[in-house]
Amino acid sequence: MTSFHISPRWGQHFLVDKAVRDIIIDKADLKKEDTVVEVGVGKGILTEVLVQKAGKVIGWEIDERLYRMVREKLKDYSNLVLYREDFLSADLPSLLSSFSSLKLVSNIPYAISSPFFSKILESGIKWDLLVLMVQREFGEKVLQKKGSPLAVGVHLLYEVEKVREVSPGSFSPPPAVRSLILKFIPLSPQIEPDAYKEIMRWVHFLFSQRRKKVEKLLRPQLGREKTREILARAHIHPEWRAEHLEIEHWIALVSQLETIANS
Repeated sequence: MTSFHISPRWGQHFLVDKAVRDIIIDKADLKKEDTVVEVGVGKGILTEVLVQKAGKVIGWEIDERLYRMVREKLKDYSNLVLYREDFLSADLPSLLSSFSSLKLVSNIPYAISSPFFSKILESGIKWDLLVLMVQREFGEKVLQKKGSPLAVGVHLLYEVEKVREVSPGSFSPPPAVRSLILKFIPLSPQIEPDAYKEIMRWVHFLFSQRRKKVEKLLRPQLGREKTREILARAHIHPEWRAEHLEIEHWIALVSQLETIANS
C-alpha cells in the first residue's frame, strides 16, 4: 500500500484517522440485519469495520487498483459485494430495491459531491439512515434548509445533523479544506418519489432565475390574479424569491399548482 500513487483524476483523499472512522461507524448504529452501501471504498478503512458489523456491505470503487486491493484484503468476508464501476452510472433501484434496512455510510469523494446527492435524492431508494463525510463548504450548504435546490432537495426527505468537523490531517494526502460528518434521518411520513420529483421540478424552475420573484415567474403561466391567489394560499409573500421559501412553502405551493392543474 505504501507504493500506491494518488490519482488526481478522482481527487483522492483517503481517511486514515481511525478515531474519525469509529465516530462514523458509531453514528451508523449498525446491526446484523442492515445492508450498508459504501461509495468510494478507497483503501477500505471503513469497509473493514462495516463487514464485521453489518449483515451485507455493497461497495463501489472506480479505481481498479483500489478495487483489487480491497477485494484481496477482505476476501474472507462473504457478505461483501464490490463493484468496480462509477457509482453515478449505477442502476440503484434494480440493485438495491430488494434490500430492507438500507444504510449509506461513506466518505464521499469531493469531486462527485453534487451529482452524488442528486443521484441519492432522485433514486427513490428508501434509506433507513445516511452517515456521510463531505467537504465542509458543501456540508454547510446541505445543512441549510433553504437557499438552493440542494438544500430544499435534502430537507424534503431528511433531518440533517452535524456530527463533527474533521481536520485535513485525518486524510492522506491532506485536502486543502476541512470536512464535515453529517447524519441524515429520514422524515416520516416520507414524500413519495413521484411527488418529490414534481416538487423538485418547480424548485429547479424557480431557482433557474433566482433573482426574479416567484410571482413574476409564475404569472406568465397562471395570470396575475391566479398567481396571487396561489401564493396567498401557500403563505408566500409576493416579494419573495425562490431562496426565501422554506420547505413548507414548497410543499404548499406545488400542492396549490396541482390543484389548479387538476381542476
